[in-house]
Amino acid sequence: MKRNYYLLLLIPCFLFAACDKKRERVFEDSPTERLNAAVANAQTILKSKPNGWIMQYFPGDNAQYGGANLFVNFTSNADVNVQADYVSSNVTSTYKVYPGAGPILTFDTYNSIFGFFAAPGAISQQVNNDVGLGGDIEFLVMKATADSVILKGRKRGNRIVLVPMPAGSATVITNYKTSYARFYSPNSYRFETAKGQTELEFGWFNSLLSMTTTYSVRATETGVSFYAESEIDGIKFKDLTYKPATTAYPNGYYDNAAGTVKLVPVF
Repeated sequence: MKRNYYLLLLIPCFLFAACDKKRERVFEDSPTERLNAAVANAQTILKSKPNGWIMQYFPGDNAQYGGANLFVNFTSNADVNVQADYVSSNVTSTYKVYPGAGPILTFDTYNSIFGFFAAPGAISQQVNNDVGLGGDIEFLVMKATADSVILKGRKRGNRIVLVPMPAGSATVITNYKTSYARFYSPNSYRFETAKGQTELEFGWFNSLLSMTTTYSVRATETGVSFYAESEIDGIKFKDLTYKPATTAYPNGYYDNAAGTVKLVPVF
């Protein structure tokens, strides 16, 4: 009986020792080692795409100015080539990934494409000329995998997504530039639903303004995408596809998959 009693007393000790060893296995790397590994992984992922990445970039507080597509190719541990849908420039500058609150990606030398968003007074007559469009050039790497890289702007906190550039990057970039030019060419827009119309005007850069709402828009290869899910007349949407001209819509239009909301250019 005593023997059984002693065995019962020993069981919790064995269990505690097993749990303690398990804890040691989970935390066998120090926080510094884990951070350095995350930095190395981010660097490796960024360089892993020979065609580079499409960076869905949104400047300003709460992405208030609309977005752009930046085409970034990390060609070495230090060099990055950058193009964009809104401008013909093709520039090379430097970047680095370093440890901070997590892996930090910074574009650490001047680059006119990022400078357009980040430099004070980049656009004349802006509402707040001291901060320009409020674009970030430093980002916390939230996730880095072969499928996507998720960033968070260190100043503005906007979510920035990088997706791999497909093969035939020159054609893809041309398609984005064409889509951007098409979106930006009208004087204004309007939403159309079964309930009626909502007039829109351009804000700074790629934002659209109604009487009550700012819509932050980015061109895509096939149409436009909004920074966040939006709603008009009870209809929620995020991505709209461009449809060519018809008799009723001589300048074409954008609509959702269900065809329940249209974004119509006004010239």
